[in-house]
Amino acid sequence: MGRLTLHLLAALVMCLAVVGRLEAQRPASGGVPRGAKLYVAPMEWGLDRFVAAEIRRCGLPVEVVATAEEADFLMTSLYQGLGSHLMSPGHYIQVKIVASDGGRQVWFGEADDYALFFGRLRPHGPAKAAAAIVKKLFRDMSRSGR
Repeated sequence: MGRLTLHLLAALVMCLAVVGRLEAQRPASGGVPRGAKLYVAPMEWGLDRFVAAEIRRCGLPVEVVATAEEADFLMTSLYQGLGSHLMSPGHYIQVKIVASDGGRQVWFGEADDYALFFGRLRPHGPAKAAAAIVKKLFRDMSRSGR
């Protein structure tokens, strides 16, 4: 194979990988319906307390419940601490909401709390990350009309 063919093949494989990742993250249904019971599972960085408080503060049309057994939907997260000698320590959080009756993903969002060099001068912390997550959820719920 020629060099150009290998480059085109590599580009095709990368495109398919990106499309596959985006498709895996796409919600299986229209999202979280209004009035649904949502359980916010314990999250690293104590983020679950901030997310639940922000949901209540923003008046999202869902009911936050205390246990997973009484919930229609579960909110879970994947947390990653970031930092290096060039970058300030930070946090990256992926949040998803799944149906409690089978684990079908209905919503996905992410937030970060890091910046290069002078980024620490801006507001940051778990409350800021929770606000970003809930803002995305509120926007998506409003768009879907649910």
